[in-house]
Amino acid sequence: MAEPKAELVSLRYPKVVLPKLPQDVCDILFAEEKSSDESIKEVSGVYHFEGKNIRINNSFKRQKWISAHYWMPVLPNTQSDDSGFGTEDGSDFSLFDDCAQKRRVKRWKGADERGEYEVQKIVDYKFEDGKDKFFVKWCGWGSQSNTWEPLNYLHCDENLNSFMKKMILDVLFVKWRPVPTCKSLRTTSYHSIIEQWIRNTPKALYLKKLKGGFKQKPIAISTLAKMLDAAVNDRCSKKREQIVETIKDHCALLRMIQARKEQLQLLKKWEDSLNSVGPGGLTIENNFDLEGPPSDFMYITQNKTGPGLSSCMLIGQVAGCECTEECGTKETCCPNMAGVDWAYSAKSRLIVSPRSGIFECNRFCSCGPECPNRVVQRGRKVKLCIFRTSDGRGWGLKAGERIERGQFLTTYLGEIITSEEAAKRDENYEKTGLSYLFDLDMMDPDEGQMFTIDAMKCGNESHFINHSCNPNAHVAGVWIETNDPAVPLLALFARRLIRKGEEITFNYQGDQDQRNKGNPIRDDKTGFETDHLGINQPAKKKAKKCKCGSRFCKGFYF
Repeated sequence: MAEPKAELVSLRYPKVVLPKLPQDVCDILFAEEKSSDESIKEVSGVYHFEGKNIRINNSFKRQKWISAHYWMPVLPNTQSDDSGFGTEDGSDFSLFDDCAQKRRVKRWKGADERGEYEVQKIVDYKFEDGKDKFFVKWCGWGSQSNTWEPLNYLHCDENLNSFMKKMILDVLFVKWRPVPTCKSLRTTSYHSIIEQWIRNTPKALYLKKLKGGFKQKPIAISTLAKMLDAAVNDRCSKKREQIVETIKDHCALLRMIQARKEQLQLLKKWEDSLNSVGPGGLTIENNFDLEGPPSDFMYITQNKTGPGLSSCMLIGQVAGCECTEECGTKETCCPNMAGVDWAYSAKSRLIVSPRSGIFECNRFCSCGPECPNRVVQRGRKVKLCIFRTSDGRGWGLKAGERIERGQFLTTYLGEIITSEEAAKRDENYEKTGLSYLFDLDMMDPDEGQMFTIDAMKCGNESHFINHSCNPNAHVAGVWIETNDPAVPLLALFARRLIRKGEEITFNYQGDQDQRNKGNPIRDDKTGFETDHLGINQPAKKKAKKCKCGSRFCKGFYF
């Protein structure tokens, strides 16, 4: 019998040519009886045939003689070896354990339990015999084993979609060529491309869509897919470019709407977080831009002390009144003992000058929580809204309901620091143009240690109140759990009637009618300030441009 020649091995896909092996190897590998491990080990090695090295190891399974030809499976190498033979790591043996014993690695067969092969990628496309055909690169097989396959033979949606996306983009931007005729395949790829364009839209581009507002109605992705299909079928490059530009413009609008949904979710989460910590009644609103919650701000419900200061300073030794009926009728009530006037009306409205000082009843008083001299300590009762301004002033605070004159709004909270620490921080804040420093000089700033509240990184809703040269709120010093004049609790009250939706503001430099000295007047040409005595002195702080829009606006503040 003539020697068998190289025979084609039929293993579904792909097909490779198996050369003849030496007779002694074949006798052991393809004997009728079961081959032992020792016998297979004897023939394991590399055989040279027609300029090609063939590696044989124990991963080959025994097969029977068929028509005098040697039938055996050809197993692909998982490495870059195109021969289709070898161990998983590209070598004959692998090492394991500390004893450096050699063992044989189980071979990957290239097909699953159903005998199907895995597609690595789609290389090319052609339309032949009325069918879409794709040139397939198989996992674990060399490029010489690539085959043309009809679409119904392929079950690799991810690879098909990846190839289609690349092909469509080449058609749009490089060179036109026919694309596969399968409608579902094209539609899926169009949607994938459009969604990718939406995700990759530059921020500067979709922010321009804010000029049209948040109520713009975008075109559906399915409609954009039809437009993209028209561009793919158009051989004119200029028309394709025009259609693509139109689609990308609509993608920018879709990206803006998508960013808006994400923003609203973050704002809602922030709102819930603030109301869970604070007294409630606080809403968040941004109908101007896509700015989300501040990332470096912590909401607090009481002041905290800074470096070198103890929290004990916030609770000092105070004397409580012995009022058993109604506070304010006896000389032994807290305001009378402090030498100040009664601060509140029967409706808890402020009726004195904020500069005069407010002394509320404290924990040692005999009166109950409903005492009319306990207003600030009962917390905020009005509804407020943190909102995004439309004139470049960032966040602001506005009334969520009608607020009467003299009604308590909220407290100004933050980190209490020394005046020396405040001076250091102010130098850094001047560089950024932002500062939330508030000096606690409500009584007599010329005597004793002076402190400052810094609400830059921690505070409450008052953190977002903007400056105005004609404010509708003012700040008063309140003493409750301490009589130390250097550590008052800052409280904001309405100067006049504030309507629902009106922004709440106060003068960052203090109101002239609240101080014995007026605000310094700055000459922009000379760079000097004129104080209340009419003496010119160099400006200590750089003036900031005022954007309050009031008819009394001075144009700047410090």
